[in-house]
Amino acid sequence: MGNIIQQVDIARIKNNIKTLTRDSIIDEDILDIHINGKKTFQMVFSMTHTPALAAGFLFTQGIVREKADILDLVFIEETKQCRVILRDSALKRLDEFKTMGSIRGSSGGALLQNPGRISIPERTRDFSITYDQVSALIRMHGDHSELFHKTGAVHSAGLCDPLHILAYYEDIGRHNALDKLAGEVLLKGLFTGDKVATLSCRMSLEIIGKIIRTGIPVVISNAAPTLSAVRLADRAGLTLIGFARDSRFNIYSHDERIRPGIV
Repeated sequence: MGNIIQQVDIARIKNNIKTLTRDSIIDEDILDIHINGKKTFQMVFSMTHTPALAAGFLFTQGIVREKADILDLVFIEETKQCRVILRDSALKRLDEFKTMGSIRGSSGGALLQNPGRISIPERTRDFSITYDQVSALIRMHGDHSELFHKTGAVHSAGLCDPLHILAYYEDIGRHNALDKLAGEVLLKGLFTGDKVATLSCRMSLEIIGKIIRTGIPVVISNAAPTLSAVRLADRAGLTLIGFARDSRFNIYSHDERIRPGIV
């Protein structure tokens, strides 16, 4: 993790007693994304999986639709720059994004207005997991976060099969954590029709819009969804599970993928 975690001197108060000690605190930085030679986006981020973050952001915003849209992607650590070269068709979508972004808002908002534009693939219809697997995956997700256990300051997104966490992404920003996951899916050409996403955050419209773009058919979070997110998930064919804690959870859409059974 390099220098992403630093030790700082603090005063800790417990039972009205002050103790001088040291605490782990996470660092953050500013990432500049340059596209075809022009500085185009800037975001605050945690310094892990940076190329995946840049690619995933472009993917979940609909600018990049496939790996071939990215002709080159290089991260310059010294200057905190991702330099991306896009092919012409993606550049046209970038121009549209910059023109329409302030009108239509997030990618989730655009999908809610036009849900037929993208949805979970039909081939995921027969994919299912059990009640016990839902509970086990969210428990594994909570146990997996080294950065959170050290600092308490990050969100996380997991890419899972029904039994295991396959990859895990953390960032101070919940959108960034999910963009890192999406970027890995894009750059590695991963099949997602039999995968599950696990999240540490509330499921807003934009978060669910990002999940839908990855093609992952099931998402599990320990937190709440918004009503617009539930409506979007239902229209797009996504199984949305919230408040997953211990052996309890709520299924808000497409509960046919979640069945009784033992792991």
